[in-house]
Amino acid sequence: MKKLMLASTILLLSGCQSLSSENLETAIIGDWQIESVMGTPVVDSPASLKFDVDGRVAGNNSCNNFFGQYGVEGNDIKLTAKGSTRMMCPESLMRQANSIDRAIPLIALGETNMGQLELLDVTGKTVFVLNKL
Repeated sequence: MKKLMLASTILLLSGCQSLSSENLETAIIGDWQIESVMGTPVVDSPASLKFDVDGRVAGNNSCNNFFGQYGVEGNDIKLTAKGSTRMMCPESLMRQANSIDRAIPLIALGETNMGQLELLDVTGKTVFVLNKL
């Protein structure tokens, strides 16, 4: 009985390992809601990122839409914003949008775990936390 439990535990853990080490390049494809930026929760906003299979990224920074490109190599990820709308919004959303805009160039690494994506800086500090839509 102990051998069966040990074998089951090993199989379960190896299954969890393969889920947590999912290929970042394919795992990020799709729509993501920005939950926090630099440790601050995003509130009252449609802040989002969308990663396309062809290396394009688009999103909303709480006030304006933006677009650009991204590249993934292993767990390394780089986003490059190319363009954006320039609308005025309420002051609280403008501050949040500015925070998101300033954080995008800091992204260097990505990790996925159970429907959540963490984008980190070069030191491993969390820049964005996103949830899959």
